[in-house]
Amino acid sequence: MEKYQGRKSLDLDLLEVESKVNALSSQVQAVVRNTMESFYSKELENSKKIIDDDININNFSREIETITIEIIRRQSPLASDMRKLTSIIFVCQELERIADYASGICKIGLKIGKEPFITQFEKIPKMEDKALDMLKKSLNLFCNIPDIEKGLSVVKELMAQDDEMDYLNSQVQRDLIKRMSKDAALVKQGTYLIWISHNLERIADRSTDIAERTLYVISGDSNAVINYDLDA
Repeated sequence: MEKYQGRKSLDLDLLEVESKVNALSSQVQAVVRNTMESFYSKELENSKKIIDDDININNFSREIETITIEIIRRQSPLASDMRKLTSIIFVCQELERIADYASGICKIGLKIGKEPFITQFEKIPKMEDKALDMLKKSLNLFCNIPDIEKGLSVVKELMAQDDEMDYLNSQVQRDLIKRMSKDAALVKQGTYLIWISHNLERIADRSTDIAERTLYVISGDSNAVINYDLDA
C-alpha cells in the first residue's frame, strides 16, 4: 500500500510539472510567431514588448526547473521517471534559449527600424514556417511520449527538415553576401538579415535536440540517434 501511495504521489507531481511544461511550450511557440509577425510588419512597440517579456519566459523556465529538482529530491525516482524529470529540465533550458533567439530577432528588427527592407523575403518566411513546424512537432513528441517506433519516425522527419533549414540558411547567406559585395549600402541591413536567418536555423536545431532527447526518455539510450542509425 505504501508503494502504491508513493507511486500515486509521484504521478501527481509528474502531472503538475508536465502541465507547466505544456504551458511554457505554448508560450514559446507564440513568442516565435509574434516575433516574426512584428518583424515583417515593423510593429516596433510589439517587438519591444516581446524583449521586455522575455524575463517572464526565463522565470517560468526556472520555476519548472526548481519544481522538478524538488520532485527528484523528495521522490528519489528511478529509471524512466528520472529520465523524464531530468529531460524536463533540459527541455526548459532549450525553450528558454529559443525564446532568446526570438528576442534577438526583435532586437534586430528595432535596429532596422522603419527603414524599407532590401528583400522581398522569399526564403526567410520558408525558414520561419519550418522552424515553427519543427518546434511544434518536437514539443508534441516530448509532451506525449510515444513508443520507440513513433519516436524514431518523428526524429527522422525532423532531421530531414533540419537539413533543409541548413540549406535555406546557406542560401540566404550566399544571396545576401553576393548583393552586399555589389552595393555597400546594403551591408548593414544585409548583415542583420543574415542574423535573422541564423536565429531561425538555431531554433530548428534546438527543436531537433528536444526530439532527440525524447528518444532518450523512451529508450534509456543516450546514443539512440547513433545506435538506431538515423543518419542512414
